[in-house]
Amino acid sequence: MRQPAVPRSKPLALPQPALRLTLALLLGATLATVAATAVRAAPGDQPVVKPPPSQLVEQKDKSRTVSIPAKGLFKGDQLTDSAKAQLTDLIVNALGLQVEVALLIPVGPWNIDGTGHAGERDLTPARLEALRKYLSDRGVDPKRIFVESRTDAKVKEPRLDVQLVGQPAND
Repeated sequence: MRQPAVPRSKPLALPQPALRLTLALLLGATLATVAATAVRAAPGDQPVVKPPPSQLVEQKDKSRTVSIPAKGLFKGDQLTDSAKAQLTDLIVNALGLQVEVALLIPVGPWNIDGTGHAGERDLTPARLEALRKYLSDRGVDPKRIFVESRTDAKVKEPRLDVQLVGQPAND
């Protein structure tokens, strides 16, 4: 049995100039699409965008720091008057800041093992407690006071950095 003949469609008969114009437009559109996708970078290849300067200034307003040299910081296991004055200035400077973290950062060659005889380079638990007590007596929550030791071989003289970090208070 023979199958019925399916009518074949005739090729579109366009005049020669119209056919060239259509092919040129299709080719141009295809090349534009390929060029646009080739120029686009992958998502991970995007350059890092620096934040505007106003955001950088805002970050500075969230912390206050003071550096106190180890020499003259303690008299026995108590803070000296000059150390108390520097810490008080730090706390006054941080008014209007809701302190979230208070960092006590001994930097440099401190003796922290407790084997010394309370020299200026010794940071004993009693001295750390004196620092904590002084800060908490002036309004810093004792649960938010932390010690973070940073050793730096380049630093020849030990110092204590005290940093108060927080958000501006909404009073």
